[in-house]
Amino acid sequence: MVPPMTDPRDELNELLNDAVEVAAELLEKDGEFEPFALALRQDGEILHLSSEEQGDDLQPEQIVESLRSTLREARDAYRAVAVVADVTLEDDDSQAVSAAIHVAMEHAAGEPVTCYVPYEFKGESLELAELVGEPGETFVFEGVHPN
Repeated sequence: MVPPMTDPRDELNELLNDAVEVAAELLEKDGEFEPFALALRQDGEILHLSSEEQGDDLQPEQIVESLRSTLREARDAYRAVAVVADVTLEDDDSQAVSAAIHVAMEHAAGEPVTCYVPYEFKGESLELAELVGEPGETFVFEGVHPN
C-alpha cells in the first residue's frame, strides 16, 4: 500500500513496478496476457482491474479502451492509474523488433508517462530488457491536471 499524499512520481513508480511484476508473472505462466489496469485509490490501495468486455473476438485495442472507460468513470476515486498491454515494438519500416510490456500511466496531479519493457523468452526463462520511458497521453484524467 502506498501512503497518502506521496510524490506523484513515486506513486507512478509503485504502479509501474506492480504492473511489470504482474505482466511478467502472466507471461511466464501463459506466454502472453490480455490488457489489464491498475488503479491507485485515494486511500493508497492498488486495485487490479480486468476488462468487463469478454470474448475471443475482442482485439487488445478494444480491451484497452474498455479499461480506460472504466477508469474514467471512477477517476475521482483514484490518484493514479496504469493500463498494461502486451505489444510488439516496430522499427521505422514497421518491422517487428521486440515484444514488450507497455505501461501507460497517469496521475491526477502529474504528467502522463508511457513505459515499455522489452522482453524475450530464452527457453523457458523470461528475460526483461531495460525499461524505456517517454511522455504519455492523457485518457483518464483529462482536464484535471494542475497548470
